[in-house]
Amino acid sequence: MKGADLRIARLDDPRSSAFLAFTRRATLDSLTALRSIRRTAPGQTCLCAWYRGEVIGCTSWHQRRKLDYTDLDGAPAHITSVYLCSSEVLPEFRGRGVGGLLYERRLTECGGDNRPVAVEILGRGTPLSVADDAWAGLVWHLTRGFLIVGHSNDEDAGPVLARRSSAFCVAPGARCRTRHLLNGFERHTIATARRTVTSREE
Repeated sequence: MKGADLRIARLDDPRSSAFLAFTRRATLDSLTALRSIRRTAPGQTCLCAWYRGEVIGCTSWHQRRKLDYTDLDGAPAHITSVYLCSSEVLPEFRGRGVGGLLYERRLTECGGDNRPVAVEILGRGTPLSVADDAWAGLVWHLTRGFLIVGHSNDEDAGPVLARRSSAFCVAPGARCRTRHLLNGFERHTIATARRTVTSREE
């Protein structure tokens, strides 16, 4: 894949034939509104990877969304922040850095350097589990300052990550306790994720 032929850009026309062709193959829940009514959900912005006139990948975010989850102590919790939706690259284009480019541009365009940001990583049905094809995304976010703050309340129960910010801490004491709990777990998760990704690339 030639870099000159690949571009990352916001979705201007959800009715374009190239994007509709992508949605027919993609499995993203975040594209539900686009599939049914041909427009983004309120507050949602989509970013696409284009290659030689075709959409080969997509990601999106909500500028402000309340996310309910279960924290590391097993208690109900929530964060109101920029919410990063799932991303997908078509199978034949995976492993070429397209997903990383989408992640980088998304974090920049959503204002993630200056605002609290949350993302859910797809799990396998048990708390903090990670789906086979979600390890690379977990590694990417952990190595860019995101912390695991709990797990999703959805059926997959995957990790919930938040960018370092006091937004998800109720009080200074809670913040210190949360960071203490996360430190060892985060290091262990990064190491495990890196080993898993590396072994699959060999």
